[in-house]
Amino acid sequence: MSPIGPPQAQDGPSGFDPGLEDPPVKFGVWGDSSVGSGVVGSSGRPGTTGPSGTTPGGAGTLGINQESQGVGVLGRADASTGTAVLGTSGQGTGVAGRSKGANPGVAGVSKDGDGVTGTSTAGNGVSGTSTAGNGMSGISAAGGTGVVAGSQSGKGLKADSVTGTGIESDSFDGIGILGQCGHSDSGGFGFGFSPNNAPGVMGTSFNGSGVHGFSLRSEGMSAFGQVGIVAEGEPLAGDFRGDVHVSGALTQGGGGIHIDHPLDPENRFLDHTFVQSPEMKNVYDGTATLDDRGTATVQLPDWFDALNENVQYQLTAIGGPAPSLHISSPVEENRFAIAGGDPGQQVCWQVTGARRDAWARTHPVVADGKKEPEERGYYLHPEAHGQPAERAIGRLRHPETVTRESRVEEAERV
Repeated sequence: MSPIGPPQAQDGPSGFDPGLEDPPVKFGVWGDSSVGSGVVGSSGRPGTTGPSGTTPGGAGTLGINQESQGVGVLGRADASTGTAVLGTSGQGTGVAGRSKGANPGVAGVSKDGDGVTGTSTAGNGVSGTSTAGNGMSGISAAGGTGVVAGSQSGKGLKADSVTGTGIESDSFDGIGILGQCGHSDSGGFGFGFSPNNAPGVMGTSFNGSGVHGFSLRSEGMSAFGQVGIVAEGEPLAGDFRGDVHVSGALTQGGGGIHIDHPLDPENRFLDHTFVQSPEMKNVYDGTATLDDRGTATVQLPDWFDALNENVQYQLTAIGGPAPSLHISSPVEENRFAIAGGDPGQQVCWQVTGARRDAWARTHPVVADGKKEPEERGYYLHPEAHGQPAERAIGRLRHPETVTRESRVEEAERV
């Protein structure tokens, strides 16, 4: 059979010959153009909607393959900036993929680059919708990224599912889902939103971190809500390896220091508990040496009067009894006076005061508080009162923690 020549083209042939490819490209229709589209198809038949669902209208270009491993429509771009298949639309869908079986409606495969790339200046770059299965699935098998989504102003990636999974991504060595927000200000989000009681982002791992956040110059993780972060764990709910700053009140069941033992740091620990008080107490102490009249004036910091009220004192004589030792002048202008000791005697002193700064006055400590009606019968530490863990106030306030734990327990049983 004689070779088939190139078809007629409005602007002249492109120079491409499928018969000269290695191996030669088999084809049913050959369209050729040096500047425009090789093949253009159009259809004016609209789609219809009936009891069985939506039926698409006529196809501008339709490719059908009846073999198990064939291709209905194949697009190939040899140049680094070319496009193999391009779908454009003024109002509708640029490219739509539909599958009646278990195979993907649209599948993208690439050796080095992106399998599927979606770009939008305002809307969705890629949108996946499913009524029962996965709206979108991304898999990377060798250190790559399953799904990468980026956006300058709109959504980098959006997936909706009625009963199944909006996005499911598995990665054996790389990242399952990587969401990035590239805007210069703080108005965008990389990934995660939930309109109901479900988590906006949920990460599960049996050996590594369930959710890992990293930032070179800002917060590794930022959370805002009625409760910013809820954590429950055994034996630790949180492990902070560095300084921790809390701008509000810090409440706890107990606390103290836990350090390497100063006498045997290689083998032992040393623990001390905090000193507790029903007031916001400040403690100041020191040692004063009495003058030749048995008196001394102790200078306190210049902000002492502004910070403290209800000041109380303790004095202890060193080296011998001093039954007449007393505070001769209470704190005034950030100093107080001691008298009644022996000349040259040393006296240990301690002064305490209750905070009266602006924050302390607007956040007073309520030492004896009542539980809310819905909290009665629940405990901060149920095990200490012989009650089951389900009676914890934390579980009452955040029941979703039970759901997460049940999912982990179910997965471990499997």
